[in-house]
Amino acid sequence: MAEAVDRGTIRNASEADQPKMLELLLRAFRRWPEFEIPVPALEHLRWKLRSDPIAARHQWVTEIDQRIAAMALRIFPRVRVRGRDYLARHDVDAAVDPDYQGRGLYRAILDHVFASPRDREFSLTFWFSTNPKTRRLGRAEDGEPFGNPIQVLQKPYDARAIVARRQERYGGRLPAPLAVLRIELEKAVNRLAHPPYLRRPRWKGSIHTLERFDDRIGEFFDEAARVFDFIVVRSRDYLNWRYCDPAAGRFTVRAAEQQGRLLGYLVLKVAEGEGSIADLLALPGRSDVVRSLLEDALHHFRGASVELVTCWMVSRHPFNGILRRYGFFDSRRSVGCRYRTLSLDRSELELLVDPRARIHLTHGDSDWV
Repeated sequence: MAEAVDRGTIRNASEADQPKMLELLLRAFRRWPEFEIPVPALEHLRWKLRSDPIAARHQWVTEIDQRIAAMALRIFPRVRVRGRDYLARHDVDAAVDPDYQGRGLYRAILDHVFASPRDREFSLTFWFSTNPKTRRLGRAEDGEPFGNPIQVLQKPYDARAIVARRQERYGGRLPAPLAVLRIELEKAVNRLAHPPYLRRPRWKGSIHTLERFDDRIGEFFDEAARVFDFIVVRSRDYLNWRYCDPAAGRFTVRAAEQQGRLLGYLVLKVAEGEGSIADLLALPGRSDVVRSLLEDALHHFRGASVELVTCWMVSRHPFNGILRRYGFFDSRRSVGCRYRTLSLDRSELELLVDPRARIHLTHGDSDWV
């Protein structure tokens, strides 16, 4: 189905469009994706477009003179809200060709998508954005911020290397010595406010690498999700697509088990001198398992000689305080996470405005890692 507008034709993307879509992403961002992957970029794009069997009919492009001038891509997780599962769409890659910017193409795609009958398949949408342009083009009715926001926590290992890399990539407002001093001061302040644990956690179990998630994840997730008001459903198929497909990136899944029972897992990634904790989940009340998984991951990162480890964690999440005691502090970066109801009644999500809402969102729930 296509819709002719003054600014081109908005239509559903086809498989044949994918090479042109990649060309657009590279023209718009110069590098795509913005992190290291072990496969060609086109394979990563194809991986992203197969997040769910319904994905093919929910990707949109604007065509002008047989050229893909704009696009809006999504992935399709299930979200559990107070024990009930809903189909959601997660807006990921939006791009406008530099030659066509200023014509309102991005706003036109959004308006078209919101008006499409296909959008009624979804109960809600959520997304992450640090791009000031997309934030300005959004309207108040386009979404609400979570009352209990995500903090980008960081644990620096080598402040000088971190500053040198940042200045090489982005420049810097502070001279290098002052930037290094600021990182060291933040580490010291965090250590005073959140003293490290004096003893290692004790529990009878083991941690090992999972090549793929198995059927145990269903029962584990149902129990782990009970304490949260909002969490992306971690099914076997979703997790294997997200973390165990080479086209997704180089992830390592570490699982904590006891007598064959899954107690928790942590997904980590090392790329370009930095480490990331993409996902972390454990059974309720098992801080010992969370701590053991974190210590295992930090051992892995030290072995890889990373300069910095990043972990997204909701500000009032029960894991947040544990991370602080392992040296993670708030970088004060915003990931701009917002949500909006679609077919779902708005009252169903009013709880998410509450700063005390029990929300579980991690780096891996975005496409930024």
